[in-house]
Amino acid sequence: MSRLIIETADWRAEVLPEAGGLIASLSHKGVDVLRPLPAGSTDPLAAACFPLVPYANRVAGAQFPLAGDLVHLPRNFLPEESNLHGLGWQSAWEVSAQGTFKCALEHRYEGIGPSPWKGDIACWPWAYQADQRIMLGPKGCAISLTLTNRSDMPMPAGLGVHPYFRRRPESRVRFGADAVALVDDALIPTGENAPASHFADFARGAALPDVTIDHCFTGWDGMATITDDLGTITVMARGAPHLHVYAPADGSALCLEPVSHPPDALNQNPGAMTCLPPGCSASLQMWVMVS
Repeated sequence: MSRLIIETADWRAEVLPEAGGLIASLSHKGVDVLRPLPAGSTDPLAAACFPLVPYANRVAGAQFPLAGDLVHLPRNFLPEESNLHGLGWQSAWEVSAQGTFKCALEHRYEGIGPSPWKGDIACWPWAYQADQRIMLGPKGCAISLTLTNRSDMPMPAGLGVHPYFRRRPESRVRFGADAVALVDDALIPTGENAPASHFADFARGAALPDVTIDHCFTGWDGMATITDDLGTITVMARGAPHLHVYAPADGSALCLEPVSHPPDALNQNPGAMTCLPPGCSASLQMWVMVS
């Protein structure tokens, strides 16, 4: 499996295009900023970062309604009943450009052919192209995702980036948001919200609590910081009004995921998805910096 290395004087990233377009590692002056992929692994869920396309996070029951019928998605995270994280993370991406400090990847999905569709649909019906650009600079790493509708019908579209940041006992997280979406036992939003301080006062900066957080914070202000004994990691995003936080109680991971829509929007709130006309695109950018 091919492995790309891009680097500057201070930054270094390894990318595995064929393994879901994942980033295997991201370091600054030899210090990991993102959790590195274990040697020999190609599992995106063990990686430093991977893209979420053409939608983000969970789809309840791995299905959603479309024009009176149902679209059935693969149950791709067994034993869960939901579909998780879209299609791109389990697809091979191709390298479209590569330089010393940047690279570009693309993932094309062909859909199921001409519309209109009739009856239940056994997969994501729309053809699309996803482009991911990863660039290192003096200040940090920039990741840009673009999703283009290649079908002849409007497509609900969502994007996200799923970085696993280093997590240390001293880690404190800070960000601003309007609310947090509460979830059921299957981690599907119940439709109820709680104050953004429900788990901790992240607006002022707080240590992670001894409970698992796997929740979407809505109305995110587009900036977050993680401070530990090694320094401060700053995350900024554009095109992502929500921040999905995954921080298990066992301390094994810390994900701050900029996303364009909340989980299960295809079922609960299709209006939260971007509706892309044929040939049109949506984009999302994330920047990671250290100080």
